[in-house]
This record gives sequence, structure tokens and C-alpha cells, in this order.
Amino acid sequence: MNRVLSACVLLFSSVFYGYSQSLESTEITKKTAPAVVLLKGVTDKGNLLGSGFVISSDGKIATNLHVIQELKSGGVQLASGDKCDSFSILAFDERKDIAIIKVPGFDLPTVTLGNSNTIQVGEPVLIVGSPLGLQGSVTTGVISSMRDDPSGGGFKTIQTDAAASPGNSGGPLVNQKAEVIGIVTFKAAGGENLNFAIPVNYLRGLMESLSPPMSLEELRLKLANRTDVFRTDAFPSRWKSLVSGTTKVIRRDGDNLYVETVLPDAAKQAGCFNLAELHKQGDSFTGTGRESCVCQYVKRRLTGPVTETARYTSEFPIEITKISPTRIEGIGSAFPRDAKLDCEKGQYSKPSGRVPFTWIPE
Repeated sequence: MNRVLSACVLLFSSVFYGYSQSLESTEITKKTAPAVVLLKGVTDKGNLLGSGFVISSDGKIATNLHVIQELKSGGVQLASGDKCDSFSILAFDERKDIAIIKVPGFDLPTVTLGNSNTIQVGEPVLIVGSPLGLQGSVTTGVISSMRDDPSGGGFKTIQTDAAASPGNSGGPLVNQKAEVIGIVTFKAAGGENLNFAIPVNYLRGLMESLSPPMSLEELRLKLANRTDVFRTDAFPSRWKSLVSGTTKVIRRDGDNLYVETVLPDAAKQAGCFNLAELHKQGDSFTGTGRESCVCQYVKRRLTGPVTETARYTSEFPIEITKISPTRIEGIGSAFPRDAKLDCEKGQYSKPSGRVPFTWIPE
């Protein structure tokens, strides 16, 4: 009996000790938030916001590559309110979407980097960042899963239900010891709290391979001079939409892209199709999509109700703004969920609206 009691006391003490090493959210925020920064910049398409975190007191900052790679100009605002009107780039990993930038600094507050190999599904985490530019915002959640990169990039990602919004990209995912274990990078559209972060150990590796500082213009040129994004051995032909879940088949012919949405067999047999033709315009592809299908409605006649079949067709603008072998982003068009189709007239009750989309390799 004494042995059992001793074992229980020992187990209780171990569990209590483990929890005692964890910090409250307020303490974690106090330790982390002073080192989290807001990135602001201008691209050809407008203003851009993102987050980052200071990893060395001399001004080295970690963020996402996609936050900075299209900037024509950009700066950093520290948590203290101090602003740096420009920065240089020391390293980047295009596949994993991480980058290290540098601003002039001395004795800046820094984060503590953890070990992403030791994280556990279910453990509490925080996200600190600047959603929609609201610097210093904190959300909480848990680690939902460790997954292979959904885009097939050949690396791991951390899934979390801690809320993230545009502007959080590049910010830290923090554990209960106030250690950064991930870099917030993207969310799965169409789902609730399906957010993903790049494990911090990939950043640790990048920190060991810093290059001479380069400007934003030099970064863009370096990325542009890389191997053709459409080379057949790297660019997938089949893609999955994170918004609608549909499969897209892409074919390139010179400066033209042809995108077919794969429809169910029954729809194809009825003559339905969804096709888009886009043409290269600078760094993007723009064009028109065409959707056509059939529907049925009841027509009242003197002899009684008769079921009629009609075809409806719609055209919509589509633009691909960012394209790589692992990710495609752009803006398409969709009807509101509560819009109803008037089959007889071949039109919806509400007009379509512009909707952003993200596709990843299937």
C-alpha cells in the first residue's frame, strides 16, 4: 500500500512540476510581444501588411518570404513604436516560405527560439502579430496536428486552431514556455481556424547560412532569375482549391494559361463545363472564365405541369497574381451562398462578387 501511495505522490509531483514550468498567457505575452514587429510596404497591387519577430539584438528579424518578395518598398515598425523605413534581406528559403531580414539595431528585445521537434499535439500555443495591422494582437489555441506540407513541398507544417488573419503572416507561434516554435504562414480558406505554421527548426537552419545583405530589388531579381516556374518536371498539372475543394487542370501554351475545373461525371455527361483562359500580363495572368451547365424547372401548361430543361451560362473575370510550383493565388468570382438560380431565365438572384482563391498541388 505504501509503495502505491508513494508512486501516486511521485506521479502527482511530476505532473504538477511539469505544469509549474508553464507560464500564463499574460506572462508569455509580456516576454514575446516586445520582440514582435509590424512590416508595412507597397507592391504593384497596393499596400501590404505582415508580421515578424526579432531573433537577434542587432536587428535580425524572421518573417515569411511571401510578405516581402513583391515589395517595391517597405519598412518595419518595432513594438516600441520605433520605425525603420527600409531593411535588407540576409537569407530566404523559397520552398518553406521563410526569410531573415535586417534593420539597424542595438540591444533590441528578442524572442527565445524553441525546438519544434519536441512539440506535442494538444499543447497550448499563442499567436502574436498584427492582423489587419493591429500590432501586438494575441490569440490562443492548441496544436491541432503535425502534417506534411499540403502543397507537397516536402517539409512539415504545424496545424493550429489559434486564430490568424491577414497581417499575421510571419509572426511567431509560441508555446507555454514563451518559446517560438513556428512561423505563422497560411490558413486554409473555407474552414474554421485551420491555420498553419512553419516549424522553427527550419529557421534555425537558415540562420546558419546568411548571405551578404541584398535589397528588395535584388531579391526580386534573384527570384525572377530562378528556373522557369513552368518546367515540366516541377510544375504540377492538377491543383486543388483551398476555397472550393475542386480540382483544377492547368495547361500552358506560351503566354497563355488554360484552366479546367474538373466536374463530376454526371455533369460532364450533361455537357457542363468550367473553363478559363488567361494571358500573361506583367507578373500576373488575367483572363475570363466561362461556366455552363443545365438545370430543370417546372413549367405550368394548360395540360398540367411539365418539367423543362434549360442551359445557363456565365462569364467571370479571373486573375492569377502569384504562381509557383507549390502555390497559386489569385482572384476569381463567385455567387453568394444565398443566391438562387432562376433556371428558366438562366440567371442568379444576386450578382457575383470577387473572391480570392488559393490552389495547391493535388
